[in-house]
Amino acid sequence: MKFVLIGLFALALPGCAQLMHGEQQPVVPKGNGEYYTSCSGAVEDWNSCHVKARKACAGEYETIKKNESAVGGRRELTFQCVR
Repeated sequence: MKFVLIGLFALALPGCAQLMHGEQQPVVPKGNGEYYTSCSGAVEDWNSCHVKARKACAGEYETIKKNESAVGGRRELTFQCVR
């Protein structure tokens, strides 16, 4: 029984590690100087949205719109780079 539990744990561990580094949504240009990204679900949070905005702008950005829905943990950020 002990070996079965160890085996199950060993099989489950890589699956948990994959959940910790889930697929992040890309930053999408809206064409008017604004960008859009989402950071939804359990894998991402508001901080990951802000990190993506800083990377896309190579520094500072201005938040245009921030939207959050409790259903499904949906978070959306529209931003513009500060030049």
